[in-house]
Amino acid sequence: MRYGIGFFAVCLVLACGGTGKDAGGIPATFPIKLGTFTQLRQHGVTDLFVHSPWEPEQYSQLTFPEHCWGLNLPNTSHDSDTAVASRWVISPDSSRAVFENRPREGVVYRSLAQVDSMAVRLKIEIENHSELPVNNIRALVCFKPDNTVGNPGRPDCMLAFRDTTHELVWFRSGGRNIQLHEQTTYHGDYPPNVDETNLRNKIVWGVNIEGYPDVRSIEDVGWWFMDNHPGRVVEERADPALIAIHARGDTTRWIGLIWDPPRNLMANPVNPCFHSDPSFPDCPPGGTTGAQGILLFHDGTFDRLVERALAWKAALPR
Repeated sequence: MRYGIGFFAVCLVLACGGTGKDAGGIPATFPIKLGTFTQLRQHGVTDLFVHSPWEPEQYSQLTFPEHCWGLNLPNTSHDSDTAVASRWVISPDSSRAVFENRPREGVVYRSLAQVDSMAVRLKIEIENHSELPVNNIRALVCFKPDNTVGNPGRPDCMLAFRDTTHELVWFRSGGRNIQLHEQTTYHGDYPPNVDETNLRNKIVWGVNIEGYPDVRSIEDVGWWFMDNHPGRVVEERADPALIAIHARGDTTRWIGLIWDPPRNLMANPVNPCFHSDPSFPDCPPGGTTGAQGILLFHDGTFDRLVERALAWKAALPR
């Protein structure tokens, strides 16, 4: 699978579908700027800054990837043994960004981001120029409205979305819009130190995707949702693989994330963050594999946000 320049074509119909309207009824567009950190750091070394289309002085952090690893694919991680500068290359107009890593000789990992007016198109690409196959590829992509846990909150965070407790998180399953935790089903034990008194703010709920394997069956990622680890998986399966959070006190303003092909969804109120994580075809010697995603900013209903996600998915090359 090889992705060409067409990935970066701007789809104005899709972008404008999520905007508001001005007083004259004309769809409004809001520019999104990309950026990255300027000081050396050891944690969050893959962070891409995505500025809010509504409040441009505010920005979120897309850890892209948080991790990406597999058979014959050493981990591209957001953690570094030493303090490093950002490896993101941002275009002069802040609308495109590329991150590259060479996890081993002959293999290139690449993250790409391209701005639309109310969206950021995402792509992960892995090129295998070695004699060994790259198989069983896993990746985590983490969206954080603010700093990660353990760090002071930023005054320029996307404050209205900082709270990723489950009362604000939605997905669709079986044609129904479902509020995570409040309208989902779970039968089983809870993680240590989690009970009915702190469940809303402590547990990390995972969501499987319709038509894809149960994440708990995947040994090197499923452990997060079992035993003494902080996650559990609800019974409902997402279709499409879209996870979305609305602003605190405003159900007409949303941020959503979807990947194709997908692996699972996750919301972590402790971090705070949420995930829609991709899956990948195996990559033989001399091949290229990857996945495409989109980060959607949306004014309007959750139903319309789902329509935008489905339209994006339908337009992908097959």
